[in-house]
Amino acid sequence: MSDRTERSRSFETVAADYERHRPDYPEEALRWAAEQLGLEDHARVLDLGAGTGKLSRGLVGLGFDVVAVEPGGPMLEQLRIAVPGAEALEGQAEAIPLPDASVDAAFAAQAYHWFDRERAVPELHRVVRAGGGLAPLWNWWDERDPLQRELGELIGYAGHEPYRDEELPGAPLFEKLGQTVVETTDESSADALVGYLSTASGFLVANADEREESLRAVRELATRYGERFPLPKLTYVFVFRRLS
Repeated sequence: MSDRTERSRSFETVAADYERHRPDYPEEALRWAAEQLGLEDHARVLDLGAGTGKLSRGLVGLGFDVVAVEPGGPMLEQLRIAVPGAEALEGQAEAIPLPDASVDAAFAAQAYHWFDRERAVPELHRVVRAGGGLAPLWNWWDERDPLQRELGELIGYAGHEPYRDEELPGAPLFEKLGQTVVETTDESSADALVGYLSTASGFLVANADEREESLRAVRELATRYGERFPLPKLTYVFVFRRLS
């Protein structure tokens, strides 16, 4: 098993915690993507690499017919409980279990960077109808926030973005229509931050001693900011049009 595959499948060991601690996606971000893609009510959309359904529930809430595809059985189990309004299928981005031209658009939240893109992007092109598109999105840290700036230095995301430009879809299968960043703020705590990071792949594949030491350092840092504190969040959203 490759390191990428090991890390991408590591979430299955903590599916219930992932559902409990990971944030949803801002409605503003989903509405922006839907408008760029020209989606109408009851459009059929794919949530690829759907995890426990954090994105699926937002798409269902906007009135779309959602088919969620996820390779991990434990994650899919959580999704079926949390989002009964979505059709849930076990499958991979590299072999999407849907017919040709069967969805109006595809979304991938916190997942696109795990795909084998040489195989997954043609699969996305195959299942998206002519005139449709693709919207990858990521929730990410906001290093303008003092806590997150310190945290980035501590755990290693400082100065990074959740994607690489050269890995995003492009010609001849997709064309970029636009991108935006949506800013939101949640209330958090040391417990919540440690719970969230305990579901991150870098922590999940670390040995137990390293993981506990790192999470202890995170807790000590977060505690300095009080019992409860605001935690700003950036959601990066991209939209690509399917090319014929």
